Amino acid sequence: MKFTTFFFFSAVCSSLLFSQSILDTHDPNQPLTAEQCFDVIKTVWDGLKKNSEDYMTISSEKSEFESTAEFNDRIRKAKDEYINKIRKFYSDNKLNSRTYSVWLKAELAKYDADNQTYGIKSPTQILVQPKKKDISVTVQSNKYVTITEKNSAGYRRAYIHLNTNPEFTWFVNKQTAQDAKGKEQNIFFKLSFTFDISFDETANQVVLQVVPTKLSLMNQAENFTYWSEEIR
Repeated sequence: MKFTTFFFFSAVCSSLLFSQSILDTHDPNQPLTAEQCFDVIKTVWDGLKKNSEDYMTISSEKSEFESTAEFNDRIRKAKDEYINKIRKFYSDNKLNSRTYSVWLKAELAKYDADNQTYGIKSPTQILVQPKKKDISVTVQSNKYVTITEKNSAGYRRAYIHLNTNPEFTWFVNKQTAQDAKGKEQNIFFKLSFTFDISFDETANQVVLQVVPTKLSLMNQAENFTYWSEEIR
C-alpha cells in the first residue's frame, strides 16, 4: 500500500513539476521545440477546459424546484464567476506578460539570382486542440502564421503553421544566400508569441488566442539573425 501510494504521489508531483516548468520557469530566451510548444498550449488549454467543465456542470439544466427567474439568475451568476475564474487563471499564470518563442524549420527551396530572392518553406506544424463547443484555439490574424483544422486518421486535428504556400520570399544577396544554403540544417524561423484569453458571449465560448509578435529567420547553431520583422 505504501509502495503504491509513493508512486502515485511521485506521478502527481512529476506532473505538477512538469506543468510548472512549462508555464512558470521556462526561460523566454530559450525557444521551444514544436513538441514543447504543444505542451505549453495544451497546459493552458487544460486549465481553461477544467474551468469550462465546472461551469457546464453548474449551468447544465434547470432544477424542478427552480423558477425560470431563479434559474436565469443562477446561470448569470455562474457565468460571471466563470469569466472571473478565466481572468484569474490568465493573470495567475502571468500569461499577460510572458512572451514565448518556438523554432520552425526552414527549407531553402530555390534562389533567384536575378531578383536576389530565396523561396523558403517550413514543414513544421504545431499540434493544438481542435475547436470545441466550449473552447477554441485561434491565431490572431496576420500575414505569416495561421491555424488549420483537418481530418486525419479519423480524428479532427488542428495545427499552427507558417504561411509558406506560396513560399516565403527572402530578399538576400547571393553571398549570404550561399552561406545560408551551406548551413541549411541550422536554418530555422523563430516565432515569438503571447497569449490572449477572452470569452465570446455570442458563442458562449472561451477563446484561447495565440498572438504572433515577431518572426525571425535565424541560424540556430550560431544564434545569428538573417531577417526579422515585428508582427502587428
